[in-house]
Amino acid sequence: MKRVFLVAISILLTGSSVGTDTTKPQRLRISAWYWLNSIEKSQWEQDFKSAADTGFTDMVLCWGLDSAAVWLQKENTRLALTLCQRFGMKAYLLVWHPSHNSLPRQAEFQQVDNWGNRLFTFNLFHRQWRSTQWKEYLQNVANAYKDHPALAGYLFDDTFGPGPIGSFGGDRNKTRGDFVSYSSYDFEQFQRWLRKKYSTVSKLEKAWAKKLGKWKSAQPPREITPENENAWNDWCSARAEWFRQWARDTVRFIREVDASSDHEIYLEDVQYVLGLEKRTSKDSFRPVTVRDTAGLQFGAVAYYFDAVCGYTYFRWDVPDALAKAVETTRETLQSTRSQVGKQKKIIYTFWVTDADVNKPLPLKYPDAKQVIAVTQAALDLGIRHVDYYAFRIGDWRVDEAEWKVRRPGPNVDYVQTKPVPGRYLCDRPDLLRDLAEELRKLKTRYQ
Repeated sequence: MKRVFLVAISILLTGSSVGTDTTKPQRLRISAWYWLNSIEKSQWEQDFKSAADTGFTDMVLCWGLDSAAVWLQKENTRLALTLCQRFGMKAYLLVWHPSHNSLPRQAEFQQVDNWGNRLFTFNLFHRQWRSTQWKEYLQNVANAYKDHPALAGYLFDDTFGPGPIGSFGGDRNKTRGDFVSYSSYDFEQFQRWLRKKYSTVSKLEKAWAKKLGKWKSAQPPREITPENENAWNDWCSARAEWFRQWARDTVRFIREVDASSDHEIYLEDVQYVLGLEKRTSKDSFRPVTVRDTAGLQFGAVAYYFDAVCGYTYFRWDVPDALAKAVETTRETLQSTRSQVGKQKKIIYTFWVTDADVNKPLPLKYPDAKQVIAVTQAALDLGIRHVDYYAFRIGDWRVDEAEWKVRRPGPNVDYVQTKPVPGRYLCDRPDLLRDLAEELRKLKTRYQ
């Protein structure tokens, strides 16, 4: 029955291959996410053995609530890498999450939204920040792990998230704007960008159909209206250029320390960053995409990275759940490939738990048939690295006070996060058993 089911899925996808990266010989890789600090480290060995026995080739190792702990927790991170190596697996290290990190903030380097709120995220467009704190952090991480034989690469997670207002817990008394970046630095940078494009104020005034008088009067629009289309397009184009500069610098900083092409620099965020989804906005007369909210053109940023992903998650027990998951998989991967080109490696990440994280336990779905069918759909589209979220994850739903005490910290005996029982692969042994059987079949076909 399982074979017939998978054949049916393959028929649905016939003729829809989106190509695959051809820069390196292809082998099937199946990875899974793992929060190291969601359990005591004495459990790691057993978990990694279970993952390897199931058929995983790689793990994505994370320090939950604080991506910067990959630097603070060097001894334990290297231990985890060594355990992966013991069981024949490689491991990606999560090195970045825009708000779940403990790097010190300075107001001048923080993101500002169009309502004037200072956010708890860094302004990736700020050259001085990139050349100091950002460069130092990335190179410290690369220096710490580049020599480990189990290292597969460096992962940037939820890369483009704007973050909460002011602090990790946010300020519920304020309303966050839908657009970034509106710091004084961004204003000055935008005016330089406009000077380069238009050369004179009169040309800018003609393009914007607006009387300005001087360059300093040309500020980023804070809302989208029918009248400011040209100004808004300039603002989106400027931010898109700054994103490319951030991507170029980020990869260069790591490669100055770790030049190994075997260590992939991997960019990831939710499917929304592909620009497929339109959302209503209180700051716009029309629906907006990520081009509007952040200035992001995903393909242009992805150009600099070795591997990229727009991840997905599903409701697994709704009518036609699997058909919808396969359709979303196709749409996501086809869009990703069209934006990043035929040569770029795409890693396809999807949740192997229900998108409703409060769904009553025990979970019945997804079952192995569903997980493998989505995996097969990605493989039929030319993907050779499929990533499951997750093997083991701790509770990310914490307030400001909990975040400060639940972060792993610098001590070898790290602080543990609260568990999330029953929802991930580690707590579903029947699913792991069935996946092991199916992954063996896939490896036979695709090795």
